[in-house]
Amino acid sequence: VAFGKKTQVCGIYAGHRVDEVPENVFRKSSRINSTFGGNLVDMVRCRRFIEIIEAEGLEPRVREVGKKTIAGLREIARESGAFSNVRGTGTLIAFTLDTPEARRALLDSMFDNGLMALPSGIKSIRFRLPLTFALDEVDTLLKYVAQSIPAAAKA
Repeated sequence: VAFGKKTQVCGIYAGHRVDEVPENVFRKSSRINSTFGGNLVDMVRCRRFIEIIEAEGLEPRVREVGKKTIAGLREIARESGAFSNVRGTGTLIAFTLDTPEARRALLDSMFDNGLMALPSGIKSIRFRLPLTFALDEVDTLLKYVAQSIPAAAKA
């Protein structure tokens, strides 16, 4: 799981699979650095955030929400042809449009329909859904994406 500024420090926590990489970040110093390393108080606060994430069962929810969102976006992509390359891990999700203009039109239309997303690269859109995003909210997200596609088709 990757986390950032909302937890006051940036980082990752991982299971034993991280040891499959010989020079992983926990063995090789400075392999991955953050833009905001925090201080001792922030690290203590972040540790508490991780405890809450584990106690509330947010990690399994993130996996479920991510799988459902990616599957739904792939279905929309198949049916509409409006975008491709749906990808993601957990609730960090992205897809690619044919042109920067189509990306801008879809972003604007989604915003007008009540859905915020972020531009990524030249012609991709990404979502950084919160850890607390519920499974039933995925249906709303997918509905707004589908409703917004006609605007991108005009671009």
